[in-house]
Amino acid sequence: MMWSARTKIGWSLVLAGAVLMALFAARYYTFDPANYFERQRAVYENQTLPLMLHISGMLFALLAGPFQFRPGLRRRHRAVHRALGKAYVAGAIVGAVGGLYMAQFSASGPPSDLGFALLAIGVLVTTTFGVVRIRQGMVQSHGEWMIRSYALIFAAITLRLYLPFLEKAFGEHDGYAIVAWACWLPNLAFAEWLIRSRQAAKSVRSGSRSPRSTARSTSTQHMPRDSARTLA
Repeated sequence: MMWSARTKIGWSLVLAGAVLMALFAARYYTFDPANYFERQRAVYENQTLPLMLHISGMLFALLAGPFQFRPGLRRRHRAVHRALGKAYVAGAIVGAVGGLYMAQFSASGPPSDLGFALLAIGVLVTTTFGVVRIRQGMVQSHGEWMIRSYALIFAAITLRLYLPFLEKAFGEHDGYAIVAWACWLPNLAFAEWLIRSRQAAKSVRSGSRSPRSTARSTSTQHMPRDSARTLA
């Protein structure tokens, strides 16, 4: 499937955001408290290990994710796609577990604690479903769950985009409490819209094909388990 110009631009922006986020987060690897989030500096100093597990896992998944959506990589370099996919899953799980632990120490109390905890749980659930689906040979469903997973991981970027505006509008405490939800709920909603739009477009294309072509297309959506695993 050829990507449209709009899709290529969107993919490039996602990758650029991931790279910029990695550069921004690199300061944490100096382990200098002066570089930590000011309101959370004492917490980060006391919880350095889970903090760095969270940052490292999520950064790797954030950087690896865009390449997993490249059709050419999946078609021509299945071994690379599979290896990168395993690394993505490991990064997402480690990052989410670290994030789930760190959620209890968030800056705005129970509202932000709950928002970040649910985000971490969402990453664990969507990533796990993605792995289960590919092991069952359900390639399309696997891709859809991984879109949801990456949309939630992308909250690392949307949080930093929204936070200055929300804190200016509502103050530091309330703005941070709001962003704990706003950084991922719209992302998940967008992922669902994208998935359903693709399903609708595929249904339209399938309806215009001959019965033989439709049967052939349907058979590829539920591949034998051994064949599907090469795509994981």
